[in-house]
Amino acid sequence: MSRFRSAARPMMGFAAAGAVVAALLAPTAAAVAVPSVSIEVLSGRADTVTGGDALISITGNIQEHSRITAAGVDVTDAFIGTSKELIGLVEGLPLGESELAVVAKSGKEQGSIELVNHPIEGPVFSGPQHPMYCTAAGAPWFLGDVDENCQVEQAKVTYRYRTTDGRFADYPTDGSVPANLVETTTSTGETVPYVVRIERGTINRAVYETAILHQPGEPEPTPVQPTRGWNGKLAYTFGGACGVGYWQGSSTGGVENDMLLSRGYAIASATFNVYAQNCNDVTSAETAMMVKEHVIEKFGPVTYTIGSGGSAGTMQQLLLANNYPGIIDGVLGEIGYPDERSTTIGGHDCRGLLNYWNSPAGAGWTDAQKLAVAGHATTFTCVGFTFFDGVDDPNRGCSAAIPVADRWSPSNPDGLRCTIADMVKNVYGVDDQGRGLRIEPDNVGVQYGLEALNDGVISIDQFIALNENVGGMDVDGNRTVERSEASVEAIEQAYATGRINLMTGGLAFTPVIEIRPYTDPFGDFHERYRSAIIRERMLNAYGNADTHVNWTSPNVGAISGAMRVQALEQLELWLDNIEAAGGPSDRARTVAARSAGLGDGCFGADGAFIPEELDYDDETSTCNELYPYHSQPRAVAGLPLSADVMKCQLAEPVRGDYPAMSDDQWVRLGAVFADGVCDWSKRSQGYTDLIGTWLDFSGPEPVSLND
Repeated sequence: MSRFRSAARPMMGFAAAGAVVAALLAPTAAAVAVPSVSIEVLSGRADTVTGGDALISITGNIQEHSRITAAGVDVTDAFIGTSKELIGLVEGLPLGESELAVVAKSGKEQGSIELVNHPIEGPVFSGPQHPMYCTAAGAPWFLGDVDENCQVEQAKVTYRYRTTDGRFADYPTDGSVPANLVETTTSTGETVPYVVRIERGTINRAVYETAILHQPGEPEPTPVQPTRGWNGKLAYTFGGACGVGYWQGSSTGGVENDMLLSRGYAIASATFNVYAQNCNDVTSAETAMMVKEHVIEKFGPVTYTIGSGGSAGTMQQLLLANNYPGIIDGVLGEIGYPDERSTTIGGHDCRGLLNYWNSPAGAGWTDAQKLAVAGHATTFTCVGFTFFDGVDDPNRGCSAAIPVADRWSPSNPDGLRCTIADMVKNVYGVDDQGRGLRIEPDNVGVQYGLEALNDGVISIDQFIALNENVGGMDVDGNRTVERSEASVEAIEQAYATGRINLMTGGLAFTPVIEIRPYTDPFGDFHERYRSAIIRERMLNAYGNADTHVNWTSPNVGAISGAMRVQALEQLELWLDNIEAAGGPSDRARTVAARSAGLGDGCFGADGAFIPEELDYDDETSTCNELYPYHSQPRAVAGLPLSADVMKCQLAEPVRGDYPAMSDDQWVRLGAVFADGVCDWSKRSQGYTDLIGTWLDFSGPEPVSLND
């Protein structure tokens, strides 16, 4: 078993277990050798304990007269179990390092483990915290007063139930049982009333939610006495979009999920796991780790954890699985992207193109010509994609929760700058002004519309004029005549720490089932092309994509809903097979555990599945004919399918590479690209390999907690 996931195990009842522990601790006259024992933190990693408590397992030949101490305090009474295993929730751990030990009556230590405890408000590994505007006390949470860290003193528990007409409703507080309450049969075959215990509180300055099947009046769930109907598994949900997270948020990834709850899953999420409120995968990972720790301490060890969420919810799953493996054990993604930084480039490109086309200089372009340059299915796709441009603009990126007086402006230079680079400066570093270094935008050398030019869709004059006028954006979000430049230092940090997700960390052995209702024709920037990018990065990393499965369906609720359920069932089976083989450990075990027949494909208009390998370039593919691929402006400019070049290396333009042009046109082109044009055959400027997983950003340089 890994240190951050444990198989659920049967427990003795309290009375019987208490009697066993009493017998274990009874004095004995027998003189025996003192064997060693094994100590495991079930609730997480030993070096990332939070909130002063940890669920501990002690196994081995436990001496009858042993006692257990934590930070020098006797905590033996917290443990119950058998002579072969004791489990206990140890509370009151001091901040920082302390030792938990099993000590024989003779005083000889049988075993010990070092624990490192962190504050419940964080941070653990995300580094110094930025300002936070609290929302837990008000709507929609109403959790009561908050302290200076936006934490509430006590969590609140409410109950909901599933009705006969297929909705969730508030469970009565008067002790009555609703007449329209239904039952559910879980994945383990147990039939229970469909009543859901929902807990809300604060962890890591975020508001969290948990949900689990549990009926009022039954014993409260504990780590050693799980609630009826729980299948021992956890689903962690993530939310989409992208926003600057200086506020606590108003939603989580959602825990009232019938598909998951009806099968017996516990569900958890937090406001920092919704990218619209916190577009920072490091604090998302940290929060998910801490909330999962709380779930295990409350309900007991989990067999495995499935991630769930669409769009940037998938993006988070892939980043967490790669950079902090073990928080989630399987990715259930939908309409997703590989990461945030390399994806949002498209928004900046679209902003520049639209600014030109909407100007007098850009008049006269047809929609067909614009599409040939943008690569999308419709002209509206670029309009929607400019949403991402605002997350790097201090004038547009702030949440309404942040008072205007506190925001940066030219007249308030000390105000909060609502950009991703400034919010995540612990990761990327700062310039000499203390500003976060920019990974994007950078469009130096990008030849917008190159493919459209070579295909004869646009003229040389249009191509040159477009590239003369596309411009860029300065550090304050203002449009500029000059093109944008990013920091090579920041780009190097992005590759080294896994922010550009090349899938060479935990995704080596994490199973991924990624589904996509097809929305390209509707101007949606969740194009099918994004799945091809994920696949290409898998192929580049391993030579195969045996841990990745992709399905596409029509954008029809009944068919896409059935696809979602089938994807969950297949991921469950995959993870069950991994668990039966000994748990996640390496790529070979994950690939071997993949069910025979589980592969790529698409669903037709009739809902029938068409098995077919995902191949972006296969023009004869049935799935590609049903659901054609599109791309993005930078791909039309030559960006490779992996879409992982943040700042291209430059080369001198070669006149013979272009359609015939006049000397004057050649001079104009040379002026636009005075430093050269993108050489897409080479790696990005700043490229470097991933330095490790479980990186800690508390110090001047990121270090791996695994070292």
